[in-house]
Amino acid sequence: MPGPTVQVLGVYRVELTPELFARAMEIKYGGLDLNEGQRASAEERVRDEISNAVLLEVLVADRDSRFDVGDFGQEDSNQAPYDEHFLSENGEQVIASGFDVPTGSRLRVAFFLHYLDPRGPLRTSYGQVAIPPIEPMPSRLRELMPYEPVD
Repeated sequence: MPGPTVQVLGVYRVELTPELFARAMEIKYGGLDLNEGQRASAEERVRDEISNAVLLEVLVADRDSRFDVGDFGQEDSNQAPYDEHFLSENGEQVIASGFDVPTGSRLRVAFFLHYLDPRGPLRTSYGQVAIPPIEPMPSRLRELMPYEPVD
């Protein structure tokens, strides 16, 4: 019997819209009295962070007790997956979020990760897997999982 497998279905770029930029600035720096130089630096950091965020959509088959979304990432990176959502088999609905992992041996999960190296593999609970090229985010995922800036 084959063991668990992980397939990265897609790696999707987070679009830096004016609305998302404004929301991120408010979350991170709202209420602070920034001078011109501080504001320019803050804006640069926010643009960099969002521009380097991706959504990964992953299919896990024959999962076992070793599965943990927290295991996903890249070697030599301190970036951790966050805002994970478990999706229906066809990827059209969110069926669970966060630590509420659905039952069953087959899972479709999507999560955000910052500063992904597109040349390196993705570390998973079951070893490393190749990642496909980064693409624009499909509208179904943009609606299901809008990016929320971290503070």
